[in-house]
Amino acid sequence: MKRLHIVGCPRSGTTLLMELVSTCFANSGFCEHELSIFAPVPVSQGPYFSKQPNDIKQLRHIFHQDPQLHVIYMGRDPRAVITSKHRENPEQYFCNYRVWSECDRAAQAYLGHPRFLSLRYEDLVTSADSVQAGIARHFPFLEQLHPFSQYHLHAAPSAASQRAMNGLRAVNLQSLDKWQQHLPRIAEQLQRRPELADDLLRLGYEADQSWQQLLQDVTPVVYPCRYPERRPLFKEWEKSLRVWLKSRRYLRQLPG
Repeated sequence: MKRLHIVGCPRSGTTLLMELVSTCFANSGFCEHELSIFAPVPVSQGPYFSKQPNDIKQLRHIFHQDPQLHVIYMGRDPRAVITSKHRENPEQYFCNYRVWSECDRAAQAYLGHPRFLSLRYEDLVTSADSVQAGIARHFPFLEQLHPFSQYHLHAAPSAASQRAMNGLRAVNLQSLDKWQQHLPRIAEQLQRRPELADDLLRLGYEADQSWQQLLQDVTPVVYPCRYPERRPLFKEWEKSLRVWLKSRRYLRQLPG
């Protein structure tokens, strides 16, 4: 059974993509909101869709070994990612540049693989149906039911997904420039991690450094964030061990 798993840095649009894919492509089932790549899924004839953003950092032991695993990585302008507020705590930002960068580096290891597709949130909300056509070309086993541009007429997202998307509505461009409303946060993250500016050039989000003129008279401000600025090394080591053990179990359960 083919499994299509959606990953990406948190706050990159993975929930929206999951709702689009599960609504607009035929499938044998899909997770309600998020599901670990290591969680078992029902066995059936059609593809199963699942999503867990941070799993982009958990695939290294299993992706190349499982020919039925297909992955879509959702990328997004890091300025938009790091200025997305935590919905349950509006005083707290959800993500930071460190986490975005870790996910971006992890994704680069799979670029060009036929079972891996990298998308950009900006392209998805700008030209949803064209992106859908690209997904269908990349994964020929998918059968279209509805165009992405009409998903809101057919979708029935879970309460958790609706909270993550701030409600069900048509794909739109409203959030593309919202990061400009959070310039003190951008200034602080850029001051802490200057390589952010290079990433914007590398990924084509900016043609030069002139965008930094927006920050000319902005005072950097440190805000609370769900993720710490420094990697918790012991916790990460412990997680790596758990991932390795889960990967071994995953591989043992593969057919054949």
